[in-house]
Amino acid sequence: AETFRGGLAVLPKFGLPAVPLSMEALNVVLPFAITMAAVGSIESLLTMQLLDGIADDGKRGSTSRENIGQGIGNMMAGLTGGIGGCALIGQSLINMESGGGKSRLSGMSMALFLGMGIVAAAPLLANVPIATLVGVMLLICQGTFNWSSLRILNRIPRLDALVIGIVSYTTVAHDLAKAVVAGTIASALGLAWKLSTSVSASIEMVSSPVERSKWKSYSVSGPLYFGSTRQFASLFDARNDPGEDIIIDFTNSRVMDHSAIEAINELCDKYGACNKKVHLRHLSKNCGDMLAKLHKGGLPPYEIIESDQGTDPVYD
Repeated sequence: AETFRGGLAVLPKFGLPAVPLSMEALNVVLPFAITMAAVGSIESLLTMQLLDGIADDGKRGSTSRENIGQGIGNMMAGLTGGIGGCALIGQSLINMESGGGKSRLSGMSMALFLGMGIVAAAPLLANVPIATLVGVMLLICQGTFNWSSLRILNRIPRLDALVIGIVSYTTVAHDLAKAVVAGTIASALGLAWKLSTSVSASIEMVSSPVERSKWKSYSVSGPLYFGSTRQFASLFDARNDPGEDIIIDFTNSRVMDHSAIEAINELCDKYGACNKKVHLRHLSKNCGDMLAKLHKGGLPPYEIIESDQGTDPVYD
């Protein structure tokens, strides 16, 4: 091959890519450019995270500097007829385990020696069997794969195991960029489902502050947002709850969005339709203001917010 001829003739030459400046060319190039940029950034950042854990010297690499440096290098590669690249886990591990991986000069030295090898020893490199290179790559894969994850696969949550399977399959069948997107979506949906079912309430009868009677008190636990409003509403029984006053305490909960505000208001309306009053405790001031805005003229008489500046939460 031309590359293995060696000598200074194999060095890249500066010049603009022979690509027409048109929207048609951009439509062809842009999808591949985005995919390559995403895969390169992800692999480089994962490699940096792995090396930070191996070094364990209290220092952490800069993600922004890593991406900026990689972007500049890839642009220069394109202007010199080269191919874009990113950090390689195999070479980085070899560099680290050889004792020089903690120095910034180690990566530069690897690049310089690789360039010198292509220029000065290309004919010798051409004689290396492909099977040998494949064997080296398989050894690198064997050394970098986290085999312990297979042993604990039946002990981790099923959702996490499912995400691992989705990411692994998508990486092999498609590419790393699609695998990251698929894994992120699966993790987000799984987390939303888990949080939506984590809302609960403990019930107790407490003494009335004004009468010799008992009020039913609900102490809500878990995040209250659009995904958990249905579970939240199922915790209450407006028709069958005893007495005329009900307490809903949000000490162990947090109201996350406007859907939660609507759910609280609808619940109060149900109790109001049954001629019962709802005492809302430990809501933030913002939540109280939003509840008041849902009604013209302020809160209805059956929806009572009991404020306590000392214990009410303050959301940022």
